[in-house]
Amino acid sequence: METKRTHELYKRIFFSILILIIYLAGRSITLSGISADFDHSTGNASSIVMTMLSGDRYQKTIMALGIMPYINASLLVQIISALKNATRRTKISKQKQDRWMLITAIFFSVFMAVMQSLNLTYQKDDGPAFWVRLLVILELIFGAMVTYFLCRTNERHGIGASMPIILLNVITTLAANLNRYHFFRYPILVLTTVGIIIGTIFMENSMIKVPLQRVSIHNIHADQNYIAYKRNPVGILPVMFAASVLVMIRYVVLLLTHILPSSQTLSGLFQNLQTTEPLGIILYLAIIFCLSIAFSFIMLNPAESARQLQRNGDSIIGVYAGQKTRRYLVGIVWKWSAISGLLQAGCMSISLILSLRHDIPASLAMIPSSGMILVSIICSLIQEVQTYYRYDAYQFSYL
Repeated sequence: METKRTHELYKRIFFSILILIIYLAGRSITLSGISADFDHSTGNASSIVMTMLSGDRYQKTIMALGIMPYINASLLVQIISALKNATRRTKISKQKQDRWMLITAIFFSVFMAVMQSLNLTYQKDDGPAFWVRLLVILELIFGAMVTYFLCRTNERHGIGASMPIILLNVITTLAANLNRYHFFRYPILVLTTVGIIIGTIFMENSMIKVPLQRVSIHNIHADQNYIAYKRNPVGILPVMFAASVLVMIRYVVLLLTHILPSSQTLSGLFQNLQTTEPLGIILYLAIIFCLSIAFSFIMLNPAESARQLQRNGDSIIGVYAGQKTRRYLVGIVWKWSAISGLLQAGCMSISLILSLRHDIPASLAMIPSSGMILVSIICSLIQEVQTYYRYDAYQFSYL
C-alpha cells in the first residue's frame, strides 16, 4: 500500500501567480491611438474607483475596465438567482448560470468600453476618429473579457477567484498614491484608516453563533450545533460594489449628456456625481448602507434557512419553528447588516468629508476603503489557504 500526499495548496498558489503575471502583462499594453499626455487628475469618482478596480492609473491600457464587468455581472446574476424560489434555483444548472454570467459580463464590457472611450484623448494623426475610437472600444472589450476569463479560471484552479487581481490592483493603487502624497501628514486620516483596519479585522474574524437543536444528533456533541453568522455578514462587498454602482450611474448620466448635449441639468448632475462633491458623497454612502443590507439578505437568505430547519425537524433553542424562527433569523441578519453598513459608511464619510473640505487630497480619500478591501481580502485568502493546507495534511492510500 502506497501513501501519497497531495500538494493542492502549492498548485493553486502557483496557478494564481501565473494568472497575475498574465494580468500584469495585459496591463502593460497601451490602447491604440491614445495620446501620451496622461491626465494626472484623479479627483473624481470614476478615476479613483476605476483605478482601485483596474490598477490602471491613467485608464489607458487594454485592462482599463479591470474587474468591473466581472463583479457587476456577478452581482446581477446573484440578485436574479436570489429572487427565484428554492425549487426554481435547484433547476438552474451550473452551465446555465455560467452562460448568464458571460452574457451579462459582455453587456457590461460593451457599455463601459463605449463610455470609457468618450473620456479618452486621441492622437489627431492616427486616422479617422470613428475607426480609432472603434478600435479602442474593441481593445477595451477584449481586455475586460480576458480579465473575466482569468477570474473564472482562477476560481476553478487557483486561490480566491477574483480576489488576487483585486488585491494586486488595490496594492498598486495604494503604492502610487502613498508615493505621490504624504499620507502621514494627515493624522486624522491615519487614525481613521487604522481604526477601519482594526474594526474590519474584528468584524471579519468574529461570529454570532445561533444554537441549534438537531433531532438527528443525540450525543455529547449535540450542544455544539449552531448557525454561524459573521458580524460583518458580507465583508467589504458593499464598499466595493458601491464604488462600481456609482461609476455605472455616472456612465449612464454621461450617455444622456451626449444624447441631450444642451441639457444643463444633466451636465450639472454629471459633475456632481463624484466623491469630491456633496451629492456624490451622499449617494456613495447611501449605496454602501443599502447594499450591505441587500447583500446580507441575498447571500444569507434567513427565510430559506428557517424553512430548511423546519423541513428537517430542527429548531433554534428557545425559539418555536416556523414564523418565529424566520422572524428571529431575519432580525439577526437585519441588525448586523445595518450595523455593518452604518460602520462602513460612517468610516468612509470621515475621509470623504475631509476631502470635500480640501483638508486632504482627493486621491487619499479612498485610502480607508482601500485598507478595508485589502484587509478583508487578506483575511479571506488566509482562511482559504488554511483550508487547502489542512486538506494537504491528509495522506491518501493507494493499492
